[in-house]
Amino acid sequence: AKGKVSDLNLSARNISFAIKGRHILHDMDLEVQGGKTTVLLGPNGAGKSTLMKILSGYLKASDGEVMIAGCDPAKISLKARARMLGVLTQRSSLEFPFTAREVIAMGRMPFGVSEGFDEVTQELLGMFGVAADQSYLTMSGGEQQLVQLCRVFAQVWGRGSEAFLLLDEPMTALDLRYQSKIVSILKKFSSQGLGQLVVMHDINLAAELADEIVLMSSGKVIAKGSAAEALKVDNLERTFDTVINQLGGGRDRYFRAELEK
Repeated sequence: AKGKVSDLNLSARNISFAIKGRHILHDMDLEVQGGKTTVLLGPNGAGKSTLMKILSGYLKASDGEVMIAGCDPAKISLKARARMLGVLTQRSSLEFPFTAREVIAMGRMPFGVSEGFDEVTQELLGMFGVAADQSYLTMSGGEQQLVQLCRVFAQVWGRGSEAFLLLDEPMTALDLRYQSKIVSILKKFSSQGLGQLVVMHDINLAAELADEIVLMSSGKVIAKGSAAEALKVDNLERTFDTVINQLGGGRDRYFRAELEK
């Protein structure tokens, strides 16, 4: 994913996070550059989601600092931050019977568009074949995830190098036809200058998408670099604490971890 790099970046410096005496992150450094896609890979409990929540402002670090375009996020208004950060967490719950159209339109509200008939909302509805008038509450888990993903896409649509996209496991409940379309959109965003941070478990998909891969385990960086640099067998074995099988050609020339308990 070769993107148009911008001067806008999202950075974490010496980030630590502890809760009830348990240290989840230890002196983490991370920089998400405009026009680049950074993927966080690692086992459950590595601290990936916690780090993303700190970068997005959902959590406050115990130590260290986060900067957006060189500014302290706390000094940026909520509306301005909503224009700069599109965030999809693992669990996005809604308890009211909004339609799919209304949920996606929520992504346009920082720009003063809330009616749900905005062109971007319509384009995303058509692109993914979403049933616009179906109640969100009657949808399957995969359908709900797709609608939430469209909402976040709407938030950064056309923003280019003026925004960042932070996605926590955005494709876990989606089938292959949607996964390939989403990868295409993420690559398009990158080419427009959008900086992206994506938490994933699929090593092959990460290799296809990422400009930089960061391998995390126990709240620390094990390795980072391009797919070729980061996804070496010894790095993966240290990260996942398991034996890695190297596979054949194509996408599977990277690796699949047999994560057996």
